[in-house]
Amino acid sequence: MYSLYSILSSGSIILALIGFYFVVRIWMKWKNLDKDVFKARVFLDKNFLEKNWILVFLSGASLTIHQSLEFIKYSNYFISEWSETLSAALGFLALVFLVILAYEWFKFIIPHKT
Repeated sequence: MYSLYSILSSGSIILALIGFYFVVRIWMKWKNLDKDVFKARVFLDKNFLEKNWILVFLSGASLTIHQSLEFIKYSNYFISEWSETLSAALGFLALVFLVILAYEWFKFIIPHKT
């Protein structure tokens, strides 16, 4: 049976590849954008900005707690198995939030044609 750590590691690789796809597509489209119009669209869309700030905050908070738990672990302080699991899950969550952020930008830059 797979351990939670191996599942999170495998999931992280898959998420990283998905995020990489979104970022490459955004980067390719970025070269051909009218930057002034794009800036106006971003700052006029309050919902888009709020989602971005929330995702950046959640990713940063997850990563901060993950790194704090790792620091405690490697400083030879007491750390239990549940805190190691929590640390791994928070590292994974930080990546999840970043991939969602890349997806939101992907949707914004490359609108879905209906």
